[in-house]
Formats: sequence, C-alpha cells, structure tokens
Amino acid sequence: MHADSNRFMPRKVFMLLMLVALFAMLWILRINYTVPASLTPRRAFTAQLLDNRIYAIGGWNSSTTQLNLVETLAPQTLQVQPAPSLNMARSQHTSVVVDNTIWVLGGWSAERGLVSAVEVFSPQENAWRIATHLPTPRREPAVALVGRRIVVAGGFDGVNDGDLEGYLDVVEAYDLDSAQWQRLARLPTPRRGLTMVTFENNLYAIGGYVAGDGYLNAVERYDPIQDTWQTLDWKITARTWTATVVAQNSIIILGGYNRNGFLGLVERVDPRSGQLCNPPPMRVPRSWLAAVPFGNRVLTLGGEEMLGIKNTIEWIDAQCQN
Repeated sequence: MHADSNRFMPRKVFMLLMLVALFAMLWILRINYTVPASLTPRRAFTAQLLDNRIYAIGGWNSSTTQLNLVETLAPQTLQVQPAPSLNMARSQHTSVVVDNTIWVLGGWSAERGLVSAVEVFSPQENAWRIATHLPTPRREPAVALVGRRIVVAGGFDGVNDGDLEGYLDVVEAYDLDSAQWQRLARLPTPRRGLTMVTFENNLYAIGGYVAGDGYLNAVERYDPIQDTWQTLDWKITARTWTATVVAQNSIIILGGYNRNGFLGLVERVDPRSGQLCNPPPMRVPRSWLAAVPFGNRVLTLGGEEMLGIKNTIEWIDAQCQN
C-alpha cells in the first residue's frame, strides 16, 4: 500500500501543478473565473483583508439562521481556516478595517433582533471584544472610515419592508480618539442595502432600496470638513445588496439585485469625473456577496444566486474593455 501511494503521488503533484498553471493563465489573460474553496455558504456577510488573510464574517445561511462563524482564507491559495467566532451571531451587518483591527457594526439576528453591539477583532489578541454600541441599531447600513472617524449611514430599523419610517437617513460617527458618537448631516436619500466607500477623504454612499421608490441609483458624496452631502449624477444601474470597493483609483460596484433579479453586472466609476465604464460581468450573478480588492483584481465571495445561498469564489478583472 505504501508503494502504491508513492506511485500515485507524482500524478497528484502533476494535477496540482496543472491547476496552478491554469489559474495563472486565466489571471494573465484577464478572464473572470471561479475557483473551488471550502468556504461556508452564506449571504449578507462581510469580508475584510487583514494581515494577508481574508476574513469572512457572520452572515446568513438559511431563512432563519444567522452565523457567528468567522473563516479566513489566503488569497493566493484560497485555503480556508477557522477563526474566532463573533460574540453575537448576525447578518446584514457591515464592517471596516481600522488600525489593523476589524470592526463589525449593525446587523440583525432572529434571536436578538437588531444588534447594537460593535465588535472588534485584533489579530494580536486573536479574539473579538465589544467596543461600543450603535446609538441607532439597524440592519443593512453602510460604513466607511474617514480620518479618525467610523461613519455609519442609512439602514433599516423597521418591522417589515413596507414600514417607510424604518428606512433611515441617520448618519452617526464614532470618534476613535474620544470614543464618542456624534450625529452628522443626514443622508439626502433614506435607504437600506446601500454601500459606502472612502475616496480622497470624501465618502460616497451608493445605491440601495426604499419602499415606494424601489431600487436606487442614488450616489451622494459627503464632505467631512463641511459636514455636507452632495447628490451626484452618476449613470449607474439602480440596485441594492451589491459589493463595492475602491481599487485602481476607481470605485467598483459588483453584483446586487433589482427588479431584473440577481445581477452579474460590474460598473467602474472614476470619482473625479463621474465617468462610467463596464468591465466584464461576473460569471455568477448574485447579491448579498462580499468583495475584497487584491493585486489588480477583485475577489468576490459567497452571496445568494438563483440556485440559493452559495460559497462561490470568483476572481474579477476590473479593467474596462472600451
């Protein structure tokens, strides 16, 4: 038996080398491609890159079950490893990296309802701790870091989708130096399921959903010095539950959901000019996914697609063809 295993070992090594060569060729040719990985299927979760590992945090894997599960994977190999669990299971939350720590804010669970506790993970301590509580508990908000403030915008605190008062325009900032919360200028458009990113010290709140108006293509820019929002006329597609990242001096919006269903659409915008272009679409249309820029590509993870909640991992080429 020992001799047989040695005899087949070169074949295994050959197949592994062929797989690595195939992925390298797809990378060089700038083709979007999916790769196998043992990540737990989930939607409405977040992912962050920290110390060269991607952390997949919380989420939802059925109609009633929220997760406190955290897994990490190496971008180069996509090898999945367990990480310390959240103190509180949650989905529909948001997260941000601050000073080599991960902050998780907002969300919802079937057992607790809206989650106000803000949890922080430190790789040095290898544990989660509760750092503060959201003044306005909510699910499906957006978060971004600007200067020394963590800014949380929008979201939903209603009972059902038709509860118009539950769609929030509330913007709150946590000052990392004073450890205090403060209210900022309200969003021009109340909504849930939006995303927000930081570019050149301004915040950009993008997309979302509100009952009545439906799926939104709203883009609003926040000036932290003036404490004002400006509505921008970007010609992006109306949608919610996207993943949005900043990469290559652009804002890249991936996937999501609107009246046409699950989307594979990728849009890339130059924030300085508002010029829009379309990189190749994702091979697997989905919403409630997560995305992390890495190198000259974007790694998308998980989400919900036509066939259900999946653990799809796809490398996206964010370069436009035109």
